[in-house]
Amino acid sequence: MSRSLTAITALTVTTLTALLGTGPAAHADRAGTEAHGPGQLVTGTYSTGGAQAWRPLPSVRMTADAGGTADATVVVDPRAVRQRYAGIGFSLDETSVSNLWKLTPANREKAIRLLVDPRHGAGLDRFRLTIGSPDLIEHLPFWSEDDLPAGVDEDFGLKHFSVHRDVDLHIIDTIKLIQRYNPKATFFASAWSAPAWMKTNDRFTGEVALKPGSTTDYYQVGKLRDDCIDVFARYYVKFVQAYARHGIRVDALTLLNEPGMDVVYPAMDISVAQQQKLALAIKREFRAARLDTQLYVHDFNFWDWRDPNSTATKNYHRIFDDAPDGSVTGKQVRGAADGIAFHPYWGDPQVMRDAYEQTGKPVHLTETSDLSPATVLDDFRLDAGSYILWAQTTDQDGGTLHWTPARDNTIDWEKVGATTKWPNRLVTVNTTTKDFTVRDELYPLGQFARYLSPGAVRLESSAAEHGVSNVVFRSGTNSYTAVVGNSADADRRVRVVVAGQSFVVTVPAGSFATYRWKGRPAPGPHHHSPS
Repeated sequence: MSRSLTAITALTVTTLTALLGTGPAAHADRAGTEAHGPGQLVTGTYSTGGAQAWRPLPSVRMTADAGGTADATVVVDPRAVRQRYAGIGFSLDETSVSNLWKLTPANREKAIRLLVDPRHGAGLDRFRLTIGSPDLIEHLPFWSEDDLPAGVDEDFGLKHFSVHRDVDLHIIDTIKLIQRYNPKATFFASAWSAPAWMKTNDRFTGEVALKPGSTTDYYQVGKLRDDCIDVFARYYVKFVQAYARHGIRVDALTLLNEPGMDVVYPAMDISVAQQQKLALAIKREFRAARLDTQLYVHDFNFWDWRDPNSTATKNYHRIFDDAPDGSVTGKQVRGAADGIAFHPYWGDPQVMRDAYEQTGKPVHLTETSDLSPATVLDDFRLDAGSYILWAQTTDQDGGTLHWTPARDNTIDWEKVGATTKWPNRLVTVNTTTKDFTVRDELYPLGQFARYLSPGAVRLESSAAEHGVSNVVFRSGTNSYTAVVGNSADADRRVRVVVAGQSFVVTVPAGSFATYRWKGRPAPGPHHHSPS
């Protein structure tokens, strides 16, 4: 995880008193009587922020398209099927969880309900778990799920594997609370490093060194031992099984968070050849354990996948090439990979569409700090199947975390924890009042998450026009959901056209609005698209 903290701007946060009573039945100022007459009913809600959240809009009817005037027109092609939607959510990193547990029990439930409940909250539904410590924790030391006692050097039988820290730090409890308010919530997991004893430098946190001949460029010293590829795969299996015993299904793992990142917080390097062998080993161990857990490869920045304009790219797309020594074929690795995970901190997001079309693999945004609903919409239009926010809960000072950009192998982690601040995340916990506030972006994010269901497929639709953007999904054969963004400071009259039928709505200024309707049964796709 590498990001510019100065790029994060403070926006208005909404106090708890504004968070309740904002369901679809509330705030009927724009809602008229139900539209009557022939044609399928189209219903809508919109949000501008906490003051106007998930408010109903007047319903209209789908009719034969007669054209007519509008500020913008959205044309949907029901035959042009793109990616499947998997969810929107955030990470359950130890810093975020720790701050949620500084709330009173009642306020903690209110916070989780607001974030994840699909009827009374934003309906966020996909969550990233960490396998051992990520780079953000409140309570030192960093840990793996197989740390060894004194006098023990290796544990190929994984006898010392345990998720007791996940239990003690309330990570499991937080997941249970999410499941209570959103039973359809799904979870995937990432490791930042293998346990120290599986690495060439016997160190869980990162260790950096200058590249030969450079005074500014570093590399990650700690690498996965070649003889530990198989046991690292079994380590992943143990994690999935341990969480299953707690009633938590982990439906996917990423190969490794940001492999080769030159940082001193938990990190590890795995070469392309090791990535290939590890991917095959993980899927082999999943099969042996009768697990259907998916595997996402890469889990790094756009440019680290492929960037023809960069000499610094790691070109991790090579995981799908044949190994030069003939030990692994690209076909084998493509068979093991169920998706490609991306982070947005460097590079062109168009890479997601390229990867989707070139490999046929679903792509996912597994870590981002960008709260903008406009970015969510744009990334979905570039074939991302999910959008996961990173480390979104801090205290009122933006603290209680251990993260540093410093390349110092002997860093003082206590000082880092006392001085590093990440203000203005999605949720701010006031440790004095034991209350919380949220940023206004939560509510337009809910215009996606409340109304989209995993498995819905995106349909090609026309580009933004006069400040009006859109993304359109279909569930089953004839249930449509369109999210329309109006960035203008005035209401916009928008016509939506699907297969010769249309409806016209007024999208409030500065809002994201969601419209749902039943349409004609979907025709077959007019072109092959990745699945």
